[in-house]
Amino acid sequence: MSTPRTVTGEVSPERDCPNDSSLVRLTYHRNFLLPIGEVWAALTDSEKLGRWYGTYTGDPASGRIRLTMTDDHDSATTYVDILRCSPPNGFAVEVDGWLLEVALRQVGRVTTLEFTHRHVPRSEAGEIGPGWQYYLDRLDAALTDTPTPLWDDYLDLVDEYR
Repeated sequence: MSTPRTVTGEVSPERDCPNDSSLVRLTYHRNFLLPIGEVWAALTDSEKLGRWYGTYTGDPASGRIRLTMTDDHDSATTYVDILRCSPPNGFAVEVDGWLLEVALRQVGRVTTLEFTHRHVPRSEAGEIGPGWQYYLDRLDAALTDTPTPLWDDYLDLVDEYR
């Protein structure tokens, strides 16, 4: 087993919930030595998205697409509701009740991606956290044309997210 190439995401209390809430948010940061448009395309163009996450059918302008996962770990198909889209700076979507947000910012030649999964029950962070780390590492591999990580290399990260 190899070690995943990135650090774990941050687990923090959800900011728009009551103080006694058990909901958290998972936040990940990635930096790419690429123009913002290339990173945006990897997140929103069905063919490029399919290289690391999944392909979609439907018109994003309608506010809803149908996503099919494309890796060995998951091949599920589900609907994605597009809540906000501001090319090339970010979007928010709802997938099976999950609220996911992406923000992109380019400074000089570096594009920073901030990915946030909101309203995660704390009891599920250990299962969800390694999955997003895996998929974001797959994005990195797709953008840098490096070997794709293996899901089994992320299984030991469960405790890092609890």
